[in-house]
Amino acid sequence: MYEYVKHLRWAKIKVGLVVTIALIIIFLAVMFAGNIEKVFAPTVEIFAEFQDVKGLREGSPVWFSGVEIGTVKLISFAEMNIVQVKMAITSDAIKFLKKDARASIMTLGLLGDKYVEISPGSHVSESLQPLDMIGGTTRTEIQDVVHTSQVSIEKISDFVGMLEEVLVKIDTGQGTVSKFIKDPAVYDNLSGAISELTQLLRKIESGSGTFGRLINEDQVYVDLSSSVGDIKVFAEKLKGSEGTLNKIIKDPSLYNKFQ
Repeated sequence: MYEYVKHLRWAKIKVGLVVTIALIIIFLAVMFAGNIEKVFAPTVEIFAEFQDVKGLREGSPVWFSGVEIGTVKLISFAEMNIVQVKMAITSDAIKFLKKDARASIMTLGLLGDKYVEISPGSHVSESLQPLDMIGGTTRTEIQDVVHTSQVSIEKISDFVGMLEEVLVKIDTGQGTVSKFIKDPAVYDNLSGAISELTQLLRKIESGSGTFGRLINEDQVYVDLSSSVGDIKVFAEKLKGSEGTLNKIIKDPSLYNKFQ
């Protein structure tokens, strides 16, 4: 009886082990369908630095040229405002990467899952080595665009509100602008001033009045020119003469006697 129970328990244990192993195999087949060889493929680690990882998580895929080449292993703070991401990528892929390669955080599909996209870098740069650090960039997402649009719409709304207040004040007759628009006295005064200015210009063109003669006739200029010539001749004579007037100008003795 004891031997029968012992064999029965051993049979149950063997069945349980077989079922457990089968379930593990099915689970691995479902999770890594078509990628079993990648699980055991040799990998190397590289690092990237970001200012904002936008919700990137450990285990997120790493892509290169549209091909998944690895996963994110660790996300940690390196220093203030700098987040360091450790990635494990296949050793075959690192041969195509350069030291100036860039890592960008992208959004996968409509669910918002994040992944890392690595650019190859320039041909003139040196090859990337394991444990090297590359720069990281965060692309602008639709949420950022929506947020910026909301801020812009709020500013436009505030401007429209201010403009509406100004228009209401103008419509109710408040302020100088409203007076200019609604009060005809300003227009009448401008119209009268323009009419008077037109008449003045017509008189000047016709030569009426002193100002018109000064503009249209050259006799005053001729007289002034002649007078200037006479004054110049008188000054030259005065400068070279020895008369009383020249002595009064140059000799201070008369001034001293008055003193």
